[in-house]
Amino acid sequence: MQRGYKIIAVLVFIVIAGAWIFTISNARNQENLPLIVQRPMPKSGSGGNFLSLTLDIPEPQFPEKMMVYKVVKPALTKETVQEQAAKLGVVGSVEETEVDFRVMAANGSIFSVDKETGSINFTTKEFETAVSPLKTVLSDEEYKKLALEFLTSCGLMKEEAEFRDVNKENTVTIVENGVEKKLPFMIEVRFGRKTDDIPWGGVGPKISVYFGENGKIIGAASVWRDVEPFREYPIKEFSKALEDIKQGKAIIYDALPNDSGKIKEVRLMYRLDPIGYQQEYVIPYFMVIGTNSEGKPFAAFTRAISEEYILEKPVPQVTAPETTK
Repeated sequence: MQRGYKIIAVLVFIVIAGAWIFTISNARNQENLPLIVQRPMPKSGSGGNFLSLTLDIPEPQFPEKMMVYKVVKPALTKETVQEQAAKLGVVGSVEETEVDFRVMAANGSIFSVDKETGSINFTTKEFETAVSPLKTVLSDEEYKKLALEFLTSCGLMKEEAEFRDVNKENTVTIVENGVEKKLPFMIEVRFGRKTDDIPWGGVGPKISVYFGENGKIIGAASVWRDVEPFREYPIKEFSKALEDIKQGKAIIYDALPNDSGKIKEVRLMYRLDPIGYQQEYVIPYFMVIGTNSEGKPFAAFTRAISEEYILEKPVPQVTAPETTK
């Protein structure tokens, strides 16, 4: 009888152990995710650091996982670039450099396409020489309508783009009757990437259309990487993100040396690199906003994906002059 109990006990142990091994193996397989290539965290911002960060809001809640996107490199040829330039009225031969394709017209217009991202830059002679205040400024709705028509007709509108705003901050200061006035010399209509709950930031994605006198289009630009969904990755605990910020594993703005901060807002966002960097993946970041020890606003950005899933390239590869456009 005792022998029978022993045999049953051994069988039960084998079944339990097998189930445990299967469960652990399954869990490991689920987390067997490819490493995500990222450039090292840029050492930018105010140069300050935090010794302490305290929440001035309820403990934020975040999803367990988020999508990581893979950047799709554009397929460009001299022929397609020349066709696109012609739609903008820029007629000429295509010059190819290490970083872009470029068409320069006799009338002073220039059209260029970045090889790495497909981002475009279109300028006219009026754009380059614009310094005088506009005599005629249209309504925001008129500028929006004209910009949409232009981008659609020229094939520059992105399916994922949506209207953001009309920027009238490109101004020049004049003195009129002894009073200083700031007047726009150029109007910019901006479009950004459509979002559900998670904003996209960093450098782009954005499309701009520039207007001169009487609603005339004098330029356009896009900073836009096409992306496709890659895989979902676990999000790190927010407490770990705060530790990363205190350890300097973050982009920090407006912090003092050995500062303390009160956190007023926390959001998840996707961040894009400047033109010129060979960004392979777009990952989520924690954006932390609050006030420093002097009561002034600060902002910090740190990766929301754990380091175990990140493969840093020691030196970011640059294919074009770094820009913050």
